[in-house]
Amino acid sequence: MPILRHILYFLRPPVTGFLLHPSSPWYLWALGVVADFIIVGGIIFYLLKLIPNRGRKIFIGIVTFLCGAVYAVEFFIPSKAGKDANFLTPLTQQVDMVTTILYAFAVGLGVYSLISFHGKKIAKMRAGWPNSLAFFIAFLALMIAGFWKDAAPSKISANLYDLFFKVGVANPGATMFSIIGFYIISAAYRAFRIRSAEATLMLVAAFIVMLGQVPIGAFLTHQIPNHGVWGFFRFENLSYWILRVPNMAAQRGVSFGVEIGALAMSLRLWLSLERGSFFEQEL
Repeated sequence: MPILRHILYFLRPPVTGFLLHPSSPWYLWALGVVADFIIVGGIIFYLLKLIPNRGRKIFIGIVTFLCGAVYAVEFFIPSKAGKDANFLTPLTQQVDMVTTILYAFAVGLGVYSLISFHGKKIAKMRAGWPNSLAFFIAFLALMIAGFWKDAAPSKISANLYDLFFKVGVANPGATMFSIIGFYIISAAYRAFRIRSAEATLMLVAAFIVMLGQVPIGAFLTHQIPNHGVWGFFRFENLSYWILRVPNMAAQRGVSFGVEIGALAMSLRLWLSLERGSFFEQEL
């Protein structure tokens, strides 16, 4: 909450930027954020409504290109002597703040989508509506506990929030993550079946790596001297070499390919070459 206050106070929206101060009570800030959302959002949507559909696409493409160009140009311009910044650095910080606010809008849109979906399911008593009811109960309980912890910090509010978060979020998340282990075992079984020379080589390498990570592997080869040429054949040393040399080379190749793909996708988004549902439908 304090970070959001300073961001809004810096951007100077109509209500929270001029009528409130970072030390103002939280409920005034909550009302101010709602008022700014209605005022600024209403003005922006009204102005966008005046632009023709084709013009909106061009406008969004121009804004996207300019925001991306700020980061690109700022990165290549040398910084000032003794400082890790140049004249475009403050502008990138403002763009970061706007991006943070857009993220908040995206979170609000996601919450609205969930409420709309589960609300319709409960209203029409569709199959699985008790799960939707459980969603609303958990959502409201965690939201109230979180606002209470921020508005009136105390040991009770902090413990209640931790209880809801750890019991309702952390533990089920850890449970779902542990279930993935069964899928990993199934995938490993299919991958390690000896059907070719490559699969056999991968099976042998995986077997050596697993033996090198457990005490029994070190015990099986503990009689081999750890120094000299023969020390390489100890399971722990051989496992470390497989992970550090062949495996690392493969990981770097995969990472390099992923980064090239990310760069290509970033350029397509920056230059508005990517076409999705937004550009295929009228606003």
